[in-house]
Amino acid sequence: MSAERRESGKTQIPRHVAGNGLRLIPPNIMVTNETTLVPELFHLPRGRKLTALRIELLHNINLGETATFRFLRGYLIAALWASTDDTGEPLDSKFSITSIATESLLSAWAECSRFIRECETDLIHLDDERNGHNLWLTRTRSGSGFWDERVYDESAELAMQQLTCASHALGEIDLYIGDDKKLHFSNESAVG
Repeated sequence: MSAERRESGKTQIPRHVAGNGLRLIPPNIMVTNETTLVPELFHLPRGRKLTALRIELLHNINLGETATFRFLRGYLIAALWASTDDTGEPLDSKFSITSIATESLLSAWAECSRFIRECETDLIHLDDERNGHNLWLTRTRSGSGFWDERVYDESAELAMQQLTCASHALGEIDLYIGDDKKLHFSNESAVG
């Protein structure tokens, strides 16, 4: 199929939509890197709404079809391997992204989405997953991150400095095992 297709005089661009195959989207519809929630979710009771959001979020992180979800996947993977339990064992040896509590997934999604919106022009120098990875490492001050990326031009170097400052402005964060045996971010209740 060609990149564009003419139908009844209007140009339409095919886009892949998860689970629905190829769908034609008219050019006057703006496609963003944000997920729009299904309106039916708003009418569900809170517990069912959170479960539905969790399923949708994990599905989109796994597919990684948008910049936001690739970024979020990199962020969460870095959080898992860079964080340790009480014995010093990396969390990714026993846990995965699906082990993260719903509220923490939602807070990570909100923070990553906001970071992408605010730093959009500086994020173009690295791939989405690498940017998410670097956000975790930089904001936790782990000794690596945006500031030590090897870039080969002055504008990219300046962008890495800007991203480092923006990451530090988010504040430090920890990933820990909660009493419910799920993983939680230390700031999950502060993000909303």
